Amino acid sequence: MKLAYRNLVRHYKKSILSAAIGIVTITLLLLYAVNLDSTERQLVTLPEAMEVSGRVSNLNGSREEGISISEERVDGIAACPYVEKVVFSAQFMTGFGAFTLEEYKGNLNYFAAAVNDIAGVPGLKSEEISYGEAWDESLFAGGEPLCILDARIMEQQGLSLGDEVTITLYYYQYGQGGIGIGKVTPLVEGRPFTVAGVMDYKDFTGSVTPPQMLFPLESVRQVFREEGVAFTADSASFLVKDPFRLNACKSYMHELGFLPVARDADFSYAGNALSMKDEAFINAAENLRETLTFLAGMLPFVAVILLFVGYLCSYLLIQDRKAEYATMRSIGMGWRRCFFVMLLENLMIEAAVCVVVSLPALLTGTVGGRALLLSDAVFLLAFLLGSAAALWSFHGLSVIETLRAGE
Repeated sequence: MKLAYRNLVRHYKKSILSAAIGIVTITLLLLYAVNLDSTERQLVTLPEAMEVSGRVSNLNGSREEGISISEERVDGIAACPYVEKVVFSAQFMTGFGAFTLEEYKGNLNYFAAAVNDIAGVPGLKSEEISYGEAWDESLFAGGEPLCILDARIMEQQGLSLGDEVTITLYYYQYGQGGIGIGKVTPLVEGRPFTVAGVMDYKDFTGSVTPPQMLFPLESVRQVFREEGVAFTADSASFLVKDPFRLNACKSYMHELGFLPVARDADFSYAGNALSMKDEAFINAAENLRETLTFLAGMLPFVAVILLFVGYLCSYLLIQDRKAEYATMRSIGMGWRRCFFVMLLENLMIEAAVCVVVSLPALLTGTVGGRALLLSDAVFLLAFLLGSAAALWSFHGLSVIETLRAGE
């Protein structure tokens, strides 16, 4: 160590030049490592920054609400391992009390929706619903016979939270294959529901008629089962859990019978197509992958350049030092020891360069630890290999001839 340090001080001009070359080199390498690391991180975190959603529509894509989605497809979407935050809704016409088909005029006065999540009512805000003490927004995910009523209905009917009311439900029935306008059909003549909350629309921003009653979807599905009627949902949407497995998700949905949207298809109410909002994610992922492939492909060229620069720096240090090497050999130092002394000189310079460049970057937080570690490791390894290659030229040097030449 002492001998290597003395040699560095004695040849300080060459040491400074070698250090300057090293600083420029590791700075460029650090920029390369930062870009590589940043691109990898962007690709990994892309699903968090850019969600991929799917929504069921009719075949020509003209309707995403007020369509007929079979119960089999509803269950299939809910069971899909590739999706999350699945939202379903079903529309109804309702009225208070129990009345028959002949009595529906004058009694069937309210538009209602059954949802498994408040997101199933576009335009309705969470803060616009007040719940009773025993309930909260999670009631929509359950199957209890509960309802949320509009504040004006509560006032008209003289109802309070916790009251039990009898409600008759009519559902929308479409023809075979979703052909024809939805026909309002009786589902059940009076069913007791408990008022669990009240909603008060302040500024409704939805594109459809705001429902005046809300029910948990599963509680209404249970009514369908009890009445022996096939359940259908009128809308369905979800988020892809892992957008990088988008193809697997699409394949699963295709097995459920969902088709791509065909704009030139005939109109129908059948919810048998799937509209995926994935174009932005796919474009971003492809761009990042192309950038990552390009940067990774440059790695061999970067390694070759580093080896060359390492060789050059070592060559600058040992230039005109053959006599010095021969003198060390003549006083009894073996080839290996001379080799490692001069290699240690390079290592000391390279280590100092790493500290000078990397420490300020780490302390200021401008560069991540992973990028610093990668750049320092590659820099040291490449420079040491390059230095070793340059020093190896001394191996076959004749000590006697070198000393004579020096005389």
